[in-house]
Amino acid sequence: MNKSAKVIIDTKAKKFPVSLSLYGLFFEEINRAGDGGIYGELIRNRSFEDTIIPDRCEVEGCELHSPAGWVSPFEEAPGSIPGWHLRTDDPNSKAGISLDRNDPINNENPLSLRVEIEESLDKWISVYNEGFWGIPLKKNERYNLSFYAKKDATFSGDLEITLENKKGVKLFSKPCEIVSENWQKYELVLESNGEESEGILAFSTNERGTFWLEFVSLFPQKTFMERKNGLRPDLVDRVTDLKPNFLRFPGGCFVEGFSVETAFRWKKTLGDVTERSSHWTLWHYRSTNGLGYHEYLQMAEDLGLELMYVVNCGLTCQGRPGEQVPIEDLDEWIQDMLDAIEYANGPVTSKWGSLRAENGHPASFNLKYIEIGNENFGPEYNVRYKLFYEAVKAKYPEIITIWNTHWEVGTETKGLPVEIVDEHFYADFDYYVMYHDMYDSYDRNGPKIYVGEYAMILGNGAGALKGAISEAAFMTGMERNQDIVVMSSYAPLFANVNHINWTPNLIYFNGTDSYVSPSYHVQKLFAENRGDIVLESKVETESRFPSFKGEVAITQNDLQKIKEISITSGDQLLFKSENLTEDNSLTRLEWNVLRIGEPSWKEYTVTMDATLGQQGLKIRLLDSTKEWQQNYILWELDSNGESRLLHINGWSRVKLTPNQAVNVNPDGAHHLCAKVTNDSIYCYLDGRLVHEYKIVTIPYLTSVTTLDEKNNEVIVKLVNASEFNLRTLIDIEGKEKLVGKQIILTSDDPNNTNTMEDPNKVIPLETVLQLDSNMYEIPAYSVVILRIEL
Repeated sequence: MNKSAKVIIDTKAKKFPVSLSLYGLFFEEINRAGDGGIYGELIRNRSFEDTIIPDRCEVEGCELHSPAGWVSPFEEAPGSIPGWHLRTDDPNSKAGISLDRNDPINNENPLSLRVEIEESLDKWISVYNEGFWGIPLKKNERYNLSFYAKKDATFSGDLEITLENKKGVKLFSKPCEIVSENWQKYELVLESNGEESEGILAFSTNERGTFWLEFVSLFPQKTFMERKNGLRPDLVDRVTDLKPNFLRFPGGCFVEGFSVETAFRWKKTLGDVTERSSHWTLWHYRSTNGLGYHEYLQMAEDLGLELMYVVNCGLTCQGRPGEQVPIEDLDEWIQDMLDAIEYANGPVTSKWGSLRAENGHPASFNLKYIEIGNENFGPEYNVRYKLFYEAVKAKYPEIITIWNTHWEVGTETKGLPVEIVDEHFYADFDYYVMYHDMYDSYDRNGPKIYVGEYAMILGNGAGALKGAISEAAFMTGMERNQDIVVMSSYAPLFANVNHINWTPNLIYFNGTDSYVSPSYHVQKLFAENRGDIVLESKVETESRFPSFKGEVAITQNDLQKIKEISITSGDQLLFKSENLTEDNSLTRLEWNVLRIGEPSWKEYTVTMDATLGQQGLKIRLLDSTKEWQQNYILWELDSNGESRLLHINGWSRVKLTPNQAVNVNPDGAHHLCAKVTNDSIYCYLDGRLVHEYKIVTIPYLTSVTTLDEKNNEVIVKLVNASEFNLRTLIDIEGKEKLVGKQIILTSDDPNNTNTMEDPNKVIPLETVLQLDSNMYEIPAYSVVILRIEL
């Protein structure tokens, strides 16, 4: 079934230039994006530290408990040696491996691997590393092996070093003698004589005695730009194909940590990799920090990207029980930020600039942006932000700072100097399409916008076509508003298919191969087809109502302060209770939220008498939340006299109506009434209408048009977020034919996605555009880019 639509384009109405920085990269150490990913190291647990428990944390079973009470998976038992194994040719041989804290090679690497052989029976005994789900080996390619070793007096020192395939067949073999009872560094070049995706590196002997290994590193010689301690070239190619403008690094929640000790500290990631501290990350594994601050700066320079460094402002992740560095102790953290800028940009005569030169880069890296914190908010963030902002501007006024709260532009930034606001969105399909025009009404006198993290995460699995379509609809809104939306970056960027913390992602990989999601194709297509000037355009399209339905949910510290609650639908009484603490089959308490009703409820009226107390009251309407997948309309009443109506979806929120000042007595009873109709929501406090919201519909078609001045083309981006083909009139003054080229991203099922086995299931197709009319049929669930000759 077809529907109709119309796109009206005025080529003479030039709104503003496109933002050259609109599309960038956000890199975070998550999903093994760095260690086991783009960072070229092939050995997992190279310094034997993967099971070190962070300071002030405790392990119970397979769980890590932070000082503030956050619980994280900790799957490796303390004392185990992830990635490393012992192999004996004779089961009667007596040998073992263990972690040793005695005589470390330096203070930053406290553990070594002790290999003790009591009896070999003249058979081979091996200690081997399996890398990150196998060591990828390529025929006739060379690998740089380095390690530290020592022995005791009983061991001859003779070792055989081998590269082997998963069946144990040797692809390389070379003898090596450990010559000293003190630590010495050994460096060898290994060459594989075969292909293997799941290889191992083995140290073998048939002698008795004890020897130790520390910091075992294996790098392919073919890294990106052949840099030592470098990057995996094929994954770098995936990144460069996106044609990004900037790099935001190194996180994300990775920056914050879940305790002060697990926050990213850049100074510990400089210099010789053997002297860097590793640290446990918020994403449930240990980072070697081999991909450190200098490497991020170098990566950006090599890729021609501008730099955005995200600094910790003395707050750990506020989305989890976290910690705050006391204000009186912030000087160290502020100085850390200033020193990071000096390392990146300072002259070689400065302290940190001279260290940069010593590390091989005398020229400035030209760090441009500093983001102060990540996803921080509230009064505790406001005071810290101001201190960091003032410190930056006092010494480096040219640095552009980014405020990182993403709840509500305007109210929270009042009285604070804000240049750019970082807003994050993780939501469902309807959210992105429904709010594609979010920025149309933003205050042009306010701060610029950076959409720093966004992705359809609800109902999208590893990343399907429908997710890419919803994101593309939202991106048309960003492009239409490039006068204020100046930057954006999808998140996350990478995921190792063997270790996924988060979905969806743009680029999936294993040790040898990679594939990209439909969202990657959208990012690439939008970045490749920018144009120069945003043109005035208008879309006429049908729409549908969002699928709002669900329960009523109430959050209040003392539910006994809520009385006489009633829920009706027309003449039907759905629920009534004089006291919410009474047993009722329609109520249940989850995470301090009392839920009432059925998931199928759509239109109803809720009334109650409530005392707000000091914590206020929250009423969720049309709540279809399942576990962490939130979706509801929130009426929020503060005890300080402010009322808000919001749409909460995933980890995103939208203010539906202006906040209202109301007269409340925290200790007195108030009558509340919320009415949900088929197209509107009304909220009354003590008989007064406080909020009236007409539910926004979801358009079938969204679009944006730019002018390519050099090629004299109009670039029309069309996103059909409906199940219908849209027969669309492309109305460009004086154009009766459409000639140029078309690029279409679609599939026969919007739930289709790409996989390692079928990487091209959803890919864009480019063809010649040659139509004798200006009618164009947009396929259902598709992203279309038309480059029309003028």
